[in-house]
Amino acid sequence: MSAKYANPDDDPRGAYILSELTVPGDNASRRYRLGGTLPPAGRSWRFDEPDLAKLEADGRIVFSVDRPKFKRYLNETRKALHNLLTSLPKTTFRSELEIIKKIVPKLAQILGYDEQEIFYDYGRGRLRADAIFSGSIEAAPWIILEIKGLRGGPIADWIDQVRRYLNSFDGRLAIVVSPNTFLLVSNHLEAQFNLRELSINQTEEILKFLEEVFAEEPNNSTTLAKRTLYSSIENLIEAAEVATTNKEKGKTLERLSQFLIDNAPSLSCKYTNLITRSSEIDIVIEYDSAKGSILLFEDVGRYSLVECKNWSKPVGASTVRDFLGKLEKTKTKMGIIFAKRGITGAESGLDALEEIRAKFSRDGVFVVVFSFEDLRGINDSKSFLEALDVKADNLRFATQG
Repeated sequence: MSAKYANPDDDPRGAYILSELTVPGDNASRRYRLGGTLPPAGRSWRFDEPDLAKLEADGRIVFSVDRPKFKRYLNETRKALHNLLTSLPKTTFRSELEIIKKIVPKLAQILGYDEQEIFYDYGRGRLRADAIFSGSIEAAPWIILEIKGLRGGPIADWIDQVRRYLNSFDGRLAIVVSPNTFLLVSNHLEAQFNLRELSINQTEEILKFLEEVFAEEPNNSTTLAKRTLYSSIENLIEAAEVATTNKEKGKTLERLSQFLIDNAPSLSCKYTNLITRSSEIDIVIEYDSAKGSILLFEDVGRYSLVECKNWSKPVGASTVRDFLGKLEKTKTKMGIIFAKRGITGAESGLDALEEIRAKFSRDGVFVVVFSFEDLRGINDSKSFLEALDVKADNLRFATQG
């Protein structure tokens, strides 16, 4: 592992390794340009934009041939992790909760995660992990953490437990920590360390394990990415369904919409919650044909607008008219409404649906609607674009679909 660390630019902070700066998953708020580069499809930057700007100013970002990387200094990371882990057998804990409070925040800081990326008591149903590191509560976790108390237990049982978490939560890596044991489990590998005898070289092996798990996608990356995408869509729909406050309802549906758009080739969310002189636009989609042609967007042009309505009842005609007004003012030929319960008139051909049909007949403006029922039939970016195309054809040819 030490051979991997080098100092080719004579950095005064010593030897470092170029660590992966992206993490699996599409977090819309972390898909911004760094030095003119976006994260690869299906990944996001590890840090928020202001934090990444500070790292760049501090000389910790290296713009390599493929994409930017993050300088992780051997002395800093190794020493901090070794001190934390070797302190555990020497500390008297009264409860498992006390261990969680001591370990999880410090481990997150050492590994480069923010406090806002820690989520406790994570899971669904009977499967509950003590904590995860993730970009959001809706996204698949980067690291799953399980803390074991003082009584210990069969290591094989711990491995079986966290493997169930990895499979159910679409995680990449699980860490099990007890006062005497540190256990790393990925989808294919596992490693166990006795904290009472942990050497500095073994601490480097832990860092190596982490680097290898997160550096690249596995060989079956296409299958894994598709499965992870489907799971993320399901999780985002569920989060939008159970939201209670108006603010939470709006934000969860906007995150779902952004996720679907940013995962579609050639599409991106250029603006979110854009305040104009007369209104607010939830999302502005930008189409870039250089990244691949989408026939529907070739017809409608560079920009499209999105309206998100996470309401318990169908969206009515007045709201649709307001949205049509936004399209008209921005000279935009395409709009998408994400509405929990759809729009009024779906059965009778009246109200909101009739407004949409009349607008297309007059001006050739497309407005398509996705209800939660529609979204549950989408399992990847291809099926989203296919559904979008079908809905546009239904409007164009006045079919009953």
